[in-house]
Amino acid sequence: MKKWIKEGIAWGIIMFIMMIIVFPWIEGEEITLKRVLVGGLIWGAGGLFYGLLMSKIKADS
Repeated sequence: MKKWIKEGIAWGIIMFIMMIIVFPWIEGEEITLKRVLVGGLIWGAGGLFYGLLMSKIKADS
């Protein structure tokens, strides 16, 4: 697997856990199945985009 994919997935997982589980839990908000599924899609795509963007920035420098 390419390095940028691994980096992107790792970043997406960390962001998913923080934004969908940890922060709502701290603030006392309800964590619903819909929120988890939508968050998984958003942070999964965002993580892959982040990994790709970082690989392009590293290649240009």
